[in-house]
Amino acid sequence: MEENRRRKEEDISYKAKLGRHQVLKFYRACIIIILLAIAAVCIFFYWKNKEYVDYEVRQQYAWNKSGEAQCLNLDGYLLVYSKDGMSCVDTKGNTVWNQSYEMQAPIIKICGSVVAAGDYNGRNIYVAGTDGIIGTIHTTMPIRDIAVSENGVVAAVLEDSEVTAIYLYNAQKGEPFADFKTTMSKSGYPIAVDVSDDGKLVAVSYLKAEDGEIVSNVGFYNFSSVGQNYTDNLVGVYVYDRAVVPLVEFMSTDAVFCVADDRLMLYEGEQIPTNTKVVMLTEEVLSVYHNEEYVGLVSYNTAGETQDTYRLDIYNIAGDKEKEITFDIEYKEIIFDSKSVIIYNEDECCIYNWDGRLKYAGRFKERIQCILPMGSVSRYTVVTGDSIQLIELN
Repeated sequence: MEENRRRKEEDISYKAKLGRHQVLKFYRACIIIILLAIAAVCIFFYWKNKEYVDYEVRQQYAWNKSGEAQCLNLDGYLLVYSKDGMSCVDTKGNTVWNQSYEMQAPIIKICGSVVAAGDYNGRNIYVAGTDGIIGTIHTTMPIRDIAVSENGVVAAVLEDSEVTAIYLYNAQKGEPFADFKTTMSKSGYPIAVDVSDDGKLVAVSYLKAEDGEIVSNVGFYNFSSVGQNYTDNLVGVYVYDRAVVPLVEFMSTDAVFCVADDRLMLYEGEQIPTNTKVVMLTEEVLSVYHNEEYVGLVSYNTAGETQDTYRLDIYNIAGDKEKEITFDIEYKEIIFDSKSVIIYNEDECCIYNWDGRLKYAGRFKERIQCILPMGSVSRYTVVTGDSIQLIELN
């Protein structure tokens, strides 16, 4: 009996010790997790609030560019174009493809990984993607403007003596598959055109005069099965009195915006775009930039609290103003990257995160042709006149 009692007491004591040990292990694990979480939060806020003061060239590749050539970002590749031709170059300076032509005034339009080059008042349009040449289009009338979709559909504004026509071409075949015509007395003169990413929707801004007043008509044409139920495939028209609408751009297949001299208009709809928001503007718009989610309007910083020369107002697809950034450099380009807003010219650059916090402001060591973001707030590809550099901010 005494032996059994002692064994039971030992079992109870062992279980109690085991329970205390497990509790201690649990508490230790909780403390470690809390400390790791605190460390992660500290690292995050350090990274978020960190301001870079310089940069270092991590890799550099030599390349040759003619003095007249211009550079653009073609979905992570470098598009180099001039009056004599265009080429696609990777970030190591290797030429992916080259297309020669002769143009007096090249019109370059990019949608994703596809580029179209047309000659103003000419009759040739060259279309290519990052993988290679897609096709060549020969028009029957002089070119006034072009737009391209990501799947290679090209919209070309062509002008005859009395009629202005907009033709849609399949770049691979080089042939038109649809067209619509207008006159000044009917719809007006087309001053802006764009094609949705999938090539099914075309948006056109027309300018005309009625009773001595300026009127803009923004028309949407649908070339899918839905648009076949409408006359001339015209699925919607919006009229803006006493306004000029020189810019219409698709942000995606179902989001489009227009900018007038006094307002920003946003539309949504994959088949029949409807006007979801009109933002009235009180200041002159100097430049417009956008990506798939945001529209940025640059104006003079007349009402800002800072002494900076310019103000960038950023609106989301719903038309709500989300951010305001003021800056003081004479900008050449503004890029909306997934991680940052990049404002730069050939000599200097300002980089902000999407909270509007300044991450970097400084001068380049060489004159810059263009910047290619790399999805990081600290790493970029910069292109000079004779090299392509991978830089890292520090």
